[in-house]
Amino acid sequence: MKYKRAMTKADFLVTLVCIILAFLNLGGLSSIGRERARRMVCAVNMARLAQANHVYADNWDEQFCPPMMENRLAPRFPQDERRENWLLNNDFRKYLAIDEKSERDEDGDIDEMVMPKEYQCPTNILFKKGQDSYYRVLVSYAYNVSDWGGNPNPGMDFNCFWYPCCGCTTDARPNWQIGHKRTAIKNASEKINFTDSSDWWCTWWGANYEIAWDIGGQISAFSVTGPSYWDINIWGPVLYRHNEGANFAFYDGHVKYLPKQQAYIEQEGDDPPERDATGMWYVLEW
Repeated sequence: MKYKRAMTKADFLVTLVCIILAFLNLGGLSSIGRERARRMVCAVNMARLAQANHVYADNWDEQFCPPMMENRLAPRFPQDERRENWLLNNDFRKYLAIDEKSERDEDGDIDEMVMPKEYQCPTNILFKKGQDSYYRVLVSYAYNVSDWGGNPNPGMDFNCFWYPCCGCTTDARPNWQIGHKRTAIKNASEKINFTDSSDWWCTWWGANYEIAWDIGGQISAFSVTGPSYWDINIWGPVLYRHNEGANFAFYDGHVKYLPKQQAYIEQEGDDPPERDATGMWYVLEW
């Protein structure tokens, strides 16, 4: 007797994206309806990332995928040959099933830092233009690394704070080679894991729309050929490309849309801003 494979949650999400995209291609929707449909596709994509992270934790002793880790055998950049971010993590990519959709070059290799169309936010104009960053990064979603990264003040020098690409650690920060432990996260439904961005990482400070999104809009995170957040001294930006809001995937796996005014709130009296008042960006308490 032959048995049919049951539809998994991942299969359902893929099917849902296909249905929504079909409606978009048929036309007839109002501009508001089209944006809501695009936002829904984006939310489904983000749910797939969150689900893959939970499958990762299932297989790695309750540890979520590290935002950055050392890997001597899989260099990404010549100057950073020991460092590998979450999008280069082979196990995470397997759980996400992203390689099946990725384009390959003539040698059969995949550029892991370019998300395939099926995993891109349909509102991401950078992908439509093929406008990647200096390091060939063309993504729609970022891993929240606020627990590992610093929050520089506007105008602060580039080297005055920790950022994921440099691989630095401090005594106050956890090891960036180890993801958060699922069983140790309190109020997982209130803690941000992924969000809309033009880079692979983001922070609470990059969610400050007044100094980031309101000035830069949809531009690359870092580029030497066009405008980028590098030019305005912003690292790990959050892109509020859905009617001045963004989708957020939380550590319990659910996805929620938030207007920018709800995603970034400073503690009263902070000057310059140093503490998140939403309680969503930091898993660890400092």
